[in-house]
Amino acid sequence: MGQIGNWGSHIVFETSDSHILTFSKMQRKISGEWSTHKTIGQKAKSEFNGPGLQSINFSITLDASLGVRPRTVMEGIVSAIESGQADYLVIGGRMVGRHPWKCTSASESWDIVYSGGEVARMSVSLTMEEYL
Repeated sequence: MGQIGNWGSHIVFETSDSHILTFSKMQRKISGEWSTHKTIGQKAKSEFNGPGLQSINFSITLDASLGVRPRTVMEGIVSAIESGQADYLVIGGRMVGRHPWKCTSASESWDIVYSGGEVARMSVSLTMEEYL
């Protein structure tokens, strides 16, 4: 089994012969917080207030044919969001950022649904923000 990373125990990214759960299109935003002070007859003055909270967006595909139970994984993500849980995001054995991450939103698309309502494949977009 090859573990790629994890967000605490809520999501474990891994590849093996029987289980594949990875992410794609990860984007990380890093910013600074600035104030602008107007001055009479001159250009405005900028003041650095400190670093802004970092954010991350990425997509995952939950596919039953790859050994993943889409609704079960999504229920865990929903539970983490709605209970306000934050945890470290680790990719390749290294933490992403220096602080834990809270998942602020998730959107899901049920791509394949079998008879009886069993979801076979689900596309999920996650947005996370640094938690201090």
